[in-house]
Amino acid sequence: MNAITDETTAPATALDRMRQRAVSDYLAVSRGAGVFSSMDDYLAAEERAWDRLQAAIGRARRVEESALV
Repeated sequence: MNAITDETTAPATALDRMRQRAVSDYLAVSRGAGVFSSMDDYLAAEERAWDRLQAAIGRARRVEESALV
């Protein structure tokens, strides 16, 4: 691997994979409103997926900030 990398060549870390999974899960829920038995079920699932996405982004941000110290 070269000393200079970009997002397409750098290997994904566990944190990157977790963030990508959270994005994917949120988008799947958001786009799949029709598969839920009720609007309440859909809204609850979307809220959980959004919370997981925000938590993953927050963890990644904290790790990135701690690496800069």
